[in-house]
Amino acid sequence: MGSKTALIAGATGLVGRELLNTLLSKDYYTKILVIGRNPIDIKDNRIEEYILSFDELDTYADRLSANDYFCCLGTTMDQAKSKEAFYRVDFDYPVKLAKIAKADNQFETFNVVSSYGANSQSGLFYNSVKGQLEDTLKEMDLKALHIYQPSLLLGYRPHFRIWEEMAKLASTLLSFFIIGSRLRFWAIKGSQVADAMFYVASSHEEGVHVHKPLEMKRIARKKEYKFDNSNTEVA
Repeated sequence: MGSKTALIAGATGLVGRELLNTLLSKDYYTKILVIGRNPIDIKDNRIEEYILSFDELDTYADRLSANDYFCCLGTTMDQAKSKEAFYRVDFDYPVKLAKIAKADNQFETFNVVSSYGANSQSGLFYNSVKGQLEDTLKEMDLKALHIYQPSLLLGYRPHFRIWEEMAKLASTLLSFFIIGSRLRFWAIKGSQVADAMFYVASSHEEGVHVHKPLEMKRIARKKEYKFDNSNTEVA
């Protein structure tokens, strides 16, 4: 297999933290670059950490080289305080990282966490920004682009989000009544998204692929990824 390097942007968030733990539990990567505004509290000799401002990401380009890039960046309007700041985190920074990846001679896959319902034409600001990001990345002609579209994410977050906690409660109470195609909208654990990201990235499947909740759950459960050209979700 040889030595492989992963890069994670946003390892202090729900999915990013789960992803870092997942990668550390495997022997696949000999080096894991972690970039973010805040330091992580996980120690391992495979980790190489860069504390930086994503506004200055370009200045680090010559030090950031990896086979598999994982972009787990994202914020909320409560945290960002403005649409402009939200757009910068959820659109500008991931695009910057994708440009660095494309110019990297080691680059094999770019993996980005988006959202179910992402649509650049949506009247909802959040969905619109996520859709714009997906459209822009698809136009970049990356060797391998994997877009992950989780619905409601379950797991520990350092910042309490009242509406998400209420949604988790509703998920628990109503899960028995959700059947058929509605399952695809339902909650998914951050750890399941992280596991799916690892198995997909390590498959080296090229092209553009969008992974939805049920598919990610299936990959995490089976611990493998096999490309299905039908692009259908199977429980």
